[in-house]
Amino acid sequence: MKRVTVVSALVLLAVGCGQVPAAPRASGVEGTTVVDGGCPPARDAPPCPDEPLAAELRVTRAGSDEAVVTVTSGEDGRFRIALAPGDYTLHAANLAGTPLPVAQPVDVHVDANRFATVEVSFDSGIREAPTPPG
Repeated sequence: MKRVTVVSALVLLAVGCGQVPAAPRASGVEGTTVVDGGCPPARDAPPCPDEPLAAELRVTRAGSDEAVVTVTSGEDGRFRIALAPGDYTLHAANLAGTPLPVAQPVDVHVDANRFATVEVSFDSGIREAPTPPG
């Protein structure tokens, strides 16, 4: 019991003197992976809304092909990846392993003590049918 009292007193003394360093803030990238609505829009109808898509995200340093980390976004498309400050590229792939939907790489800059926010958009490949002549 005496040992606990001494340790507690030392902690309180250090806190009171401002000697306990503040916890460092994290940095990285967060966002969502989405796919276009996947339905061909009618000529007079608004476009289909984007939908969340679980996807694999491979993160590389800008200009490199070597993965820093690979994660999977949730079913709701959300992801949060802790990264050191710097420039990165997100390479996204659908979990089905099929050619579509497909996403282009996304470049992102991560500042110290901040999370950059990005949306990774997948193209479903579905297009509006051309209007017949006449």
